Amino acid sequence: AVAPAVALRRDGRGCFGTPAGSSRRASRAPLVVRASSTNTAKAKAKSSVLGTTFTNWLLNEEKHGRIDADMAVLLSSISVACKKISAAVRTDYYKQDVDLPKRANELFKDAMVGCGRTGVIASAANDQPPFAVEESFAGNRVVVFDPLDGVTNVDAAVCTGSIFGVYQGKSECVPDWSKDGNNESIDQACVANACNPGKNLQAAGYCMYSSSTILMLTVGDGVFGFTYDPSVGEFINSHERVTIPKRGKIYSINEGNRDGWSVGVKNWVDALKNGGPDANGKPYSARYIGSLVADVHRTLLYGGVCAQTASSQNPEGRLRLLTEAGPMAFVAEQAGGKASTGLGRALDVTPNSVHQRTPFFLGSPEEVDFVEKTLGAEGSDKPTKEKQAKATASDSSKATDASSPSKRPASEKVGTETLSTWMFRQEQQGHMDADLAVIINSISVACKRISNLVATAPIAGLTGLADSTNESGDEQKKLDIISNDIFCDAMKDTSRCAVIVTEEEDVPLGVADCVSGDYVVCFDPIDGSSNIDAAVPTGSIWGVYKPAADECKLNLDDTPDTVLEKCVKNAQKTGESLACAGYVLYSSSTVMMLTVGAGVFGFTLEWTTGEFVLSHEDVKIPETTAFDGRWYSGNQGNVDKWAPEMRAYAAHLQNGGSEKETPFVYRYVGALVGDFHRTLLFGGIWLYPPDSSAPEGKARLLYEVAPMGFMAEQAGGMATRGGLALQRVVEVTPEHIHQRSPMFVGSKSMVVGLQRFLAKKAEA
Repeated sequence: AVAPAVALRRDGRGCFGTPAGSSRRASRAPLVVRASSTNTAKAKAKSSVLGTTFTNWLLNEEKHGRIDADMAVLLSSISVACKKISAAVRTDYYKQDVDLPKRANELFKDAMVGCGRTGVIASAANDQPPFAVEESFAGNRVVVFDPLDGVTNVDAAVCTGSIFGVYQGKSECVPDWSKDGNNESIDQACVANACNPGKNLQAAGYCMYSSSTILMLTVGDGVFGFTYDPSVGEFINSHERVTIPKRGKIYSINEGNRDGWSVGVKNWVDALKNGGPDANGKPYSARYIGSLVADVHRTLLYGGVCAQTASSQNPEGRLRLLTEAGPMAFVAEQAGGKASTGLGRALDVTPNSVHQRTPFFLGSPEEVDFVEKTLGAEGSDKPTKEKQAKATASDSSKATDASSPSKRPASEKVGTETLSTWMFRQEQQGHMDADLAVIINSISVACKRISNLVATAPIAGLTGLADSTNESGDEQKKLDIISNDIFCDAMKDTSRCAVIVTEEEDVPLGVADCVSGDYVVCFDPIDGSSNIDAAVPTGSIWGVYKPAADECKLNLDDTPDTVLEKCVKNAQKTGESLACAGYVLYSSSTVMMLTVGAGVFGFTLEWTTGEFVLSHEDVKIPETTAFDGRWYSGNQGNVDKWAPEMRAYAAHLQNGGSEKETPFVYRYVGALVGDFHRTLLFGGIWLYPPDSSAPEGKARLLYEVAPMGFMAEQAGGMATRGGLALQRVVEVTPEHIHQRSPMFVGSKSMVVGLQRFLAKKAEA
């Protein structure tokens, strides 16, 4: 079906722009003007903090007596360690000879020893014992830390982070280095010194390595955030006295462990899907990134609740009380939130051992109160015992062995070959032509620009809404609009594409000065834009469609109605017409994955040279077995809106699938790029079924579903839709450019398993 004819006009840049009189925007304003005009009020409100470096902030805190000079030195050393870890995560995550968790631990430990202000150090890494710092010459503070939280996310370049807490040392426990004491007495002194309740913390915080590198910190007088600005090498104040919303509508928990939860936890999660404290209200939305840092950070900014509960796999809970739960609880309370073990205040619990585990619930005050009320009604938070004998991959401490894919030996091209060189090689092999190479190169440049904007969004005033909506009625973020302009300009300047289709424009854009190629380029400039303000993963998705033999050529003397009709007709292509599909993930690393129909390849942005360098060669989605590739993704908050057979399938995965042994690991970032990228590398299945509120699905067929489906098939996987999940998504012809579609994508074994499951349900 062709969209109704409307008056189109030239926008002066070689494109036929959006309809005259469009309610969204009648013309494209210059980028700088739009960015400044939509952010003027907020920029003025934050003028007192924007531009303040972390060092200057520490000096100001010392001046006002909130910290002493030794604490300032210690916290400054932590910020340097976080910069080094961030750089390592960004560039080395795919290198087989680099052990990032070990490297992060060494960097943090060296920083704490080198600053000379610590007496005892306790790390969560490998359950190491605490140790005394003989070199300390000023202050005997105890520093506890988890150097790299969310390690199972590292290989997929999804959010990770570091957590830290600082206590005042107990003078009676400080080892006496002037005497010849035995190591056992020193170890005992270290343990006694380290085991403090969280309420004794003097400072706590975390550093998140994601699309932005953000340091969040409290010294007992509110929570402040600092975003790393790579252009100056400094953390810049970006979040002033963070206050968690009293209520939110997002919950975060690993629902892959549901089968081992207590009755109280099951009732609590079910209640959230029915409105939470507001019975029969709007269901909460599910998000679970699998990194405590990322899930807590989103909760601090958006409200809601995140949980790491006890289960049959981890009957005492999973988080370490001293190095993870305690510091995060201190941050939460300083932001006006609450943190609980499910039975009481987390900060009141004194650890009996350095690596003691605990259940943990953190969030908005009303949400945490609701947790305790619901769990209290059941009498305890002890998990069911029927499956406690089973060790499962849902425990992230075990998921690395059970679920992460084994790495194939890398060729000599990995880490050295640039995107440009790779394209020349593909052209020589006949997989693409020079016109397509120009388009891909321009996309890469656009994505570099967007990556820089996303990385500094919190300090550049680019977070928040833009007071407009797109064609689908979604509220647009400021970066939605700016990124859309960057992409459109890049595509127009190639002179190799005849039609541009974007999520942010109501109608296709016809490029009047296309000199060759005549490709149709469709894209979502910022996928997962609701994640932008929390700096968790976002991305860009694109598909480049081949021109058909009967393509409608655009002419400068065409009437507006004719231009629109031709553009719409040219854009109505199936995924089988794709010449190229890909995405860029903006996360702890900036990763481009693409295919030109001859396998899937990945390139990581090397910030020192500005080049995309080959990091993933001929990617194949791992097949799911009884022990490997056991991941699933989908918004569990919407499960009650799904068809009965899809609800049953989700429960089937939580019960261990066909093997009924190892439950599947649950993750849901809330950005198609982030969730698909993990599925591409780790295996499993991503579920995006229709539901009662979106019977046609939510993802857009032309520039989200078809490109991802094409990539999945090129990587040896499957992508389907339909009541029995039998129709390949790349076979569907869109009826209009913003048509939505459901999608089930993953390894062949998982999608085939879904098809068999649905077929049996249909026969019953």
